[in-house]
Amino acid sequence: MARGIGEFTRTIRFRLLATLFLLLGLSILLSLVGILSHERGRYVEAAQEEGMRVTLTVEHLLRQAMLENDWEAIRRTVAGVHQIVQPSNIGILSSNGTLLVSGNPRSESPRFSADHNPECVACHQLTGMMPTRKSVLLEIGGEPVLRNVVKIANAPECHPCHDPEEKILGIMFYDVPFAKTFAMLRTVMFRTLLAGLVTFLLVAAVLSLIIQRYLYRPLQQLETGFMRAGRGDFSHWVEVEAEGEIQDMAVQFNVMSQAIKRAMAEIKSKNWETEHLYSFVRDLNRENEWGKLCRVIIDLLQQTFKAERVALLLRREKQESAISEICWRANGDRRYRHHQYQVPPPDDQLPAWLAQAREYWHNIPEGGTAFTQDNTTAMANLATHHVSLGLIYLHRREGEAFNKMEKKLLAAVSEQIEITLANARLYRMAITDGLTGLYSKRYCETKIRELLDVHTFEQRRTFSVLMLDLDHFKLVNDTHGHQVGDEVLTQLAVLIRSHIRRDDVACRYGGEEFIILVPGEPGAAVEVAERLCRSVEKHTFVCQNGLKLQNTISIGIASFPRHGRTAGEVIGAADEALYGAKHAGRNRCMVNI
Repeated sequence: MARGIGEFTRTIRFRLLATLFLLLGLSILLSLVGILSHERGRYVEAAQEEGMRVTLTVEHLLRQAMLENDWEAIRRTVAGVHQIVQPSNIGILSSNGTLLVSGNPRSESPRFSADHNPECVACHQLTGMMPTRKSVLLEIGGEPVLRNVVKIANAPECHPCHDPEEKILGIMFYDVPFAKTFAMLRTVMFRTLLAGLVTFLLVAAVLSLIIQRYLYRPLQQLETGFMRAGRGDFSHWVEVEAEGEIQDMAVQFNVMSQAIKRAMAEIKSKNWETEHLYSFVRDLNRENEWGKLCRVIIDLLQQTFKAERVALLLRREKQESAISEICWRANGDRRYRHHQYQVPPPDDQLPAWLAQAREYWHNIPEGGTAFTQDNTTAMANLATHHVSLGLIYLHRREGEAFNKMEKKLLAAVSEQIEITLANARLYRMAITDGLTGLYSKRYCETKIRELLDVHTFEQRRTFSVLMLDLDHFKLVNDTHGHQVGDEVLTQLAVLIRSHIRRDDVACRYGGEEFIILVPGEPGAAVEVAERLCRSVEKHTFVCQNGLKLQNTISIGIASFPRHGRTAGEVIGAADEALYGAKHAGRNRCMVNI
């Protein structure tokens, strides 16, 4: 509770109200003090004037009786006047301070001393000097009394009875009680104070309502807006029921808040785009082998854009023909499909949506990025130096449209894929055989060294070498020519690629000889070899001139480290096994003993 009170006292509402209430209270208090002092002085002054007039009037009435020294008449006159003006009192003092006559019988007889009597000292402050005041406010009998004094001068007509040297024969005083007057003033002051307090409370309530409605509430709304903006909520709109500066502040706050909201949205978009682009490029640059790179691109596109169907259509030149590589994966299907086709590919080998994407790419090879009307399908052309590399196809479910940020990210991602594919194409040209598209002999030797290094750290990791060649291939070249021989080798490479596993490495070792590196136990290598032998035996090699050939292969198998501790030893053992398969009748696979 104390904390709540402390927080309230620090608010602008409390400070403003306290200041206004203090000023209002001071103004009312000063007004009351002024009224009291002014009215009191005015009443005293009026009483003084009235008392002096009464005293002079009575003195004039008594002058004749005084001249005749008729004190009985004087007493009757004083008593009569007292009856009229009571409770005021009138009396006469001699020059020596003796009370000669008084309207109030209780006041007769005493003797007044100018030096000791409190009623006299108020005027006779200096000994031997006549007082100058003609009236004084005294406290007599516990009540305030205004005493008016008139000197009875020793006029010439008084000389027969009094010494001419005597200047003052006596003093006539007229006492006016002020108790009722002061009581009235106190009543007036109390009523004025009460009226001022009521007025104060009314004004305070009105000021509080005005401040609450037109100052505190708008400021509180602004404070709420600033607090929500401080927490990152820039969608809050401040509406105040005020005009002038506070309304201008609210308008400027809303303008500022919306500007910050747009800036934050842009920053968030940039951060989102940068973060995803960085992640995409980082994962993309981890692979540079063409076959694996295509799968990485498919995986990254599907993960980044949450697409239902993803496809990558690529084109590469191979001697005098063009080859289309099409990789795709549909949501819900864990299989990754990667096929090569002669251009154009057979219609029955592609899904309808993929055939439409290939048709779009064929018609607009450098068309940039296009989206369908509902923004659920995107097709981004890939090109470098005005040379078409391929096409990215992305499709989302209905209602999951690509937004503005994702479109910008797709454009940036497409540029990175273009660069990566261009570099991968150069790398592929360096490590692959130009005729068959399989890895080169140099790459084969490099890969074997990598497998040997892996075995150094993990003794359980083994691999096998399959060395194979076409049976009676020299007869094909001699009978039909080297062009037909090249076509047979090319089609054999396609068969090899389609019957090996993902991690297996197929290489053209030289002429019609091929090597397949199969990581894992020797039994896996035997399965691959037998499957490939049967496939080639059943395959019909169809050449461009319509020539159809049947051919077989022989395969020799050797495993590391069983058949050798070095690359040369293992390859040599596989070559011996191949030689054994040839002598055993060809069209078979044989493991080195």
